[in-house]
Amino acid sequence: MTTVRKPRKRSEGLSIFLKIIYFILAILVSAFLIWGSIQLLSGTKEKVIDSMYPLKYEEYVDKAASDYNMDKALIYGVIRTESGFNPDAESTAGARGLMQIMPESFQWLQTLRGVEGQYTSNDLYNPEINIDYGVYLLKYFYDRYGTEQTAVAAYNAGFVVGDWLSNPEYSADGVVLDYIPYPETSAYVDKVLSAKDKYNELYFN
Repeated sequence: MTTVRKPRKRSEGLSIFLKIIYFILAILVSAFLIWGSIQLLSGTKEKVIDSMYPLKYEEYVDKAASDYNMDKALIYGVIRTESGFNPDAESTAGARGLMQIMPESFQWLQTLRGVEGQYTSNDLYNPEINIDYGVYLLKYFYDRYGTEQTAVAAYNAGFVVGDWLSNPEYSADGVVLDYIPYPETSAYVDKVLSAKDKYNELYFN
């Protein structure tokens, strides 16, 4: 016995067509939402990096790095550790500005450069002046002690670093500090050099 199929109604065909359209739209919407989420996460990551490791005052950092032949990443590491890029920062001890220079050190550095009295202590809040003198001091310690590690240690602790290098308990070769007896300075050196490595990883390598 032959079965005669009834022709499909147009409404059934239309229903299938709409389902296909809805399915395609659902896929497109999902893809769009996923893409948007990826972009949002990417943008958030970039903002986090920018906030944690900013490249502020590039003009002054670039100039000082060139003038004194110092690593830009190291300069940014010092600024980040010292003041968090706050030009108005002042420590309880009285250090001022981006690279936290003591007023007494600032006057000594001016004398060392043959421009005694050119600036006052308030000029340390000027980013251009502060970075120039901060990097000049960092370079001074680098030339005196020979490595970035010892220069950074001296930037925090001063000339006592020379005594540490002469002590075999702290330095086996008189060049590298195997042990830093000041916990504050030891932590400071670690923070600066870690930040330097991160800046190189993010921007300069």
